[in-house]
Amino acid sequence: KKKQTVIEKHVEVKTIATELQHILQFIEKEGGRTTQKDIRRQLNHSEAKISLMLDELEAKGLVERIKKGRGNIIVKK
Repeated sequence: KKKQTVIEKHVEVKTIATELQHILQFIEKEGGRTTQKDIRRQLNHSEAKISLMLDELEAKGLVERIKKGRGNIIVKK
């Protein structure tokens, strides 16, 4: 059981990294600047999941969030 759990976690980490890459590629395709709502529409994930992934990218210093009204503008650094 322990080996199975380790393998599953490894696959999950790769999937998350791939999803983060998709977000970065989408932002770049949009000219380096897009809204969080547009990212959510493009990638078909929940608002919470997109927010968490953007938190991770922001912590790594790859993107910056700018609050605009009730939404966020995402800018690639």
